[in-house]
Amino acid sequence: MALPTPSTYTATLESLRQQPPQCPPPPKPTTSSSSAPAPPAASSPTAYLTILLLEAGQDHNRDESIYTPALNTQLLDDPSFDWQYISTPQPGLNGRTVKQPRGRVLGGSSAINSYALIYPSAAGLDALAELGNDGWDWAGMKPYFQKFLTVCAPSETVRRELRLSHNDGSVRETCGPLRACFPQVVYPRQKVWVETFRTLGLKNRVEAMDGKALGGCISTCHIDGETRERSHAGSAFFAPVRERANLRLVCGATVRWIVFDKEADGLLKATGVQYTVNGVEHQVSVRKEVVLAAGVFGSPQILELSGIGNPRVLGDHGIDVAYANPNVGENLQDHMRAALLFEAGDGVEFEPSLPEAEARRLYETSRTGPGAERACHAFAYMPLQPFLSSEEKEDLRSVLDKHLIDPSFSPFEQKRNKFVRRMIESPNEATVTAYFAPRPAPDPAGKPMLALLSMLSYPLSRGTVHICSPDAFAKPTIDPGYYYTHPLDLEVHARHMHPLEKLAQTEPLRSLIKPGGARLPEDHDTLTLERAKRLVQAHASTNYHPCGTCGMMPESTGGVVDARLKVYGTRNVKVVDASVMPIIPRGNIITTVYAVAE
Repeated sequence: MALPTPSTYTATLESLRQQPPQCPPPPKPTTSSSSAPAPPAASSPTAYLTILLLEAGQDHNRDESIYTPALNTQLLDDPSFDWQYISTPQPGLNGRTVKQPRGRVLGGSSAINSYALIYPSAAGLDALAELGNDGWDWAGMKPYFQKFLTVCAPSETVRRELRLSHNDGSVRETCGPLRACFPQVVYPRQKVWVETFRTLGLKNRVEAMDGKALGGCISTCHIDGETRERSHAGSAFFAPVRERANLRLVCGATVRWIVFDKEADGLLKATGVQYTVNGVEHQVSVRKEVVLAAGVFGSPQILELSGIGNPRVLGDHGIDVAYANPNVGENLQDHMRAALLFEAGDGVEFEPSLPEAEARRLYETSRTGPGAERACHAFAYMPLQPFLSSEEKEDLRSVLDKHLIDPSFSPFEQKRNKFVRRMIESPNEATVTAYFAPRPAPDPAGKPMLALLSMLSYPLSRGTVHICSPDAFAKPTIDPGYYYTHPLDLEVHARHMHPLEKLAQTEPLRSLIKPGGARLPEDHDTLTLERAKRLVQAHASTNYHPCGTCGMMPESTGGVVDARLKVYGTRNVKVVDASVMPIIPRGNIITTVYAVAE
């Protein structure tokens, strides 16, 4: 029973779609103790299993705004595709509110995002298992990162020119419904990006899906290499099986609450779901289970509307407590990004542009041109330690001692802090994901700029999302709290401005930047640490990767779901979306969402 995120289709249709013959089933997640609950047996696609998929949005699979790569920016803030969530005023941003776009359409946020497929670190997933989630370590999860997608093999020119870290074996081993591809055309800036990291000794020596990738790389994006259309949960997972007799899709369905019966042992058993379509109330009976994939904001909202949550929050809105769990809606986290922009040198070429009408005609007739290629592929798994002097490393060590060591921290905080410190102090772990994008004319003078961006991998700042009304149509109150409310985030992110400067001063990237040219924000060429902090605080923004509000870990340490994704206090309700991640993965989280759902 689901709303609008990619995991909906992966999870609910796994029992329906047949395994491709060339793709052997991945092993079951490993367990580190005999007391761990056994994985449920896989369901066979027999007539007894029927699935109702409740989608709050509409089926726009054949809308050109969805399938055309270059049109993705038109989807944001459009109520036909976007939930249009917005944060509360943020003190750390001088009272500004921040838009929080989420997909309200078949395919969820995978149908409106910006395509990049970035993989988590092996250490990050091992930390997930160490929180009490047996089987969710890198060894147990790795097969599922290959199972959800098929990577289209790159051309020899692309492989040679861009020094791709993906090897032939890993590409062949992918065999899932989602389609992913490399750039079809090599642009000079992509080559420059990878070569600059090689100059700095950060050549990516391992396979991108290895979990230990480091340095500059050219990533895949979820665009079909043959059709040149967006490949997303709605088109890749749902469309091929939509005609099956035991599957029904209801669009425009707003879930009101889950109906529960309390059993003799005290557990809640879901017996029905109340929902509304076009103003008409419906209730459907549940025979097996309810699977929530309503996303980081929607899943905790539905649980609270159903009486599962903090008694204080529920009581404020007149909702009877079915099961008290104050962890619901807590632990909200996201990646923050900060950027330095440099004026491009004279004669530096960006991707060729065409008048919109001509670009649209070219795409619709041959699936070529700017409309087929507008996606960011230039990323880097970037450590902090190689860019620090001995004195700076010692200073950072003191900062970490100050903010990460305290006997009053909860067990969860102690484990999380130990992991984050290990990542920050390692020269082989990415403390940010960096990426490189041209900005044709972002400044008032109309000068073309080159943007270097860093996305903080493992922030400690946390926020909340809770209902503001018993009305399911009222958007929840979203207080991100991840705008540097934890002081260490600002300390670490500010220190990453210097590596961006270093990149800009290193060949061959340096040759693309105009000597003495414009810079944004102004005066960032003379950054002190304190100035870098002010710059980051004034200009950083979310990278739109919220997660964590229904964390998977023991309830006593802050969990909402257990290691089988079952909601505590219930017998047959699960959550399978980004809200279950108790510690945010590095980089774009969509690959982890798909793998968790598989």
